[in-house]
Amino acid sequence: MSEVCRRYPVSRRRLLQGTAAVTAAAALGRFGTTRAQECSKLTAWGVVSFTEEGDAKVAEQMQAWGEANGIEVEYSALPGSDYSTRLATAVEAGSVPDVVMMLQDLTLFYADQDRLVDLTDVYDGLKTLGGGMYEKLLPHVQSDGRVFSIPMQSDVSVMYARLDLIEEVTGAREAPATLDELETVATEINDPPGLFGIGLTVGRTPDAHGQIEQMIFAHGGTLVDEAGAPAIDNAGTIAALEQMKRWWDNQLIPQNSPSWDDAGNNTAYQSGQVAVAFNPASIFAYLEENDPELLADTTQAQFPAGPAGVFPAVGTWSWSIFSSSPCVDAAKQMITEIMQPEKLQELYEEVGGRWYPVYRDLAQAPFWQERPFFSEFPTIIDNARETWYPAEGTPELITQLSAVYQKLILPDMLQQVLINNVAPAEAAAAAQSQMEQAFAEAAG
Repeated sequence: MSEVCRRYPVSRRRLLQGTAAVTAAAALGRFGTTRAQECSKLTAWGVVSFTEEGDAKVAEQMQAWGEANGIEVEYSALPGSDYSTRLATAVEAGSVPDVVMMLQDLTLFYADQDRLVDLTDVYDGLKTLGGGMYEKLLPHVQSDGRVFSIPMQSDVSVMYARLDLIEEVTGAREAPATLDELETVATEINDPPGLFGIGLTVGRTPDAHGQIEQMIFAHGGTLVDEAGAPAIDNAGTIAALEQMKRWWDNQLIPQNSPSWDDAGNNTAYQSGQVAVAFNPASIFAYLEENDPELLADTTQAQFPAGPAGVFPAVGTWSWSIFSSSPCVDAAKQMITEIMQPEKLQELYEEVGGRWYPVYRDLAQAPFWQERPFFSEFPTIIDNARETWYPAEGTPELITQLSAVYQKLILPDMLQQVLINNVAPAEAAAAAQSQMEQAFAEAAG
């Protein structure tokens, strides 16, 4: 999907209609005289969703609340590719919006700078709705016991698998449950150059970072130790590199994978080039709209287990309020309104499943029940492991790990092994040194 900026300013007519619907006394009673005078307009930023309809739904819900309270709301859906940079620029310029969608662990980065409003009261009012929020999302938005952002979706990465191809070689329409099973099945399916068994992303991309991280965890490795120091040079990392090297040498991975961007694995699966790929639910949304035949032969399953177990990656996108906002009370009310379970479910359906619920009971909604492809998502979320395991996810550590992510140290490590034939142990040692340098630079 091409990324474009979408702005949804409320029209004057709609604003006047909404203002007329609420008396001035009611507005003042909710926010107080000073707050109402200060807050005539709320601005909000988010990241573009998979569909224009989803972006429009976010704006519609925010603006409906604004109309009911006599406050103009402007929502901008911005490209994800440079969202973090654009937000940082706005922060430095002092022109940050009131409400901001935070990606993954950005919340902790800005909370550490004392730039965000404590939203613990909002979270406490929401956390038990809809069967309760998934507890696994909390570490991404909580610091020192306080919640600084409200999770609005569960960001789940899964394995996509071609059930028809698997059935041809195993007799069963079931995704491989372990990495060893995956390797065996992929070897039997493999028929290069037209069809490859495993669509592993090898390029210098965020997708590759996430997939390598899951491979390391599955083999018992970690990125840091209990104290939060770099510790990627371990037996689990080396074992993961050895297995991926074997896949590469046996031509189970497309030979153009090192040149893939973050859309490369999507394209490879959607075009029938690979039997398995790892990605968030955007592949499902594409297939549902464009290729129902391939969708019928596709399953979404959790990342296969390694010798150490299953440790899928889960994050969240969430709503924060910057402390510079003159509209803190109003912004809290708006977030509370759009975070009601029924409103979130409306949004999820417009996005086509790309955003998964944060409330447990929403998984029972007809939209999800009619799509068995999502049946394993609750289990995937509950089994998730944070990037900073086994350390405590402090803002400083998360900032340091973000630097490793931005520098693409993990994809570089894998490319050294696959393309340059560097020994896995040597590549892990080099990545250790690079991580130590990145941590030192991030710490200042």
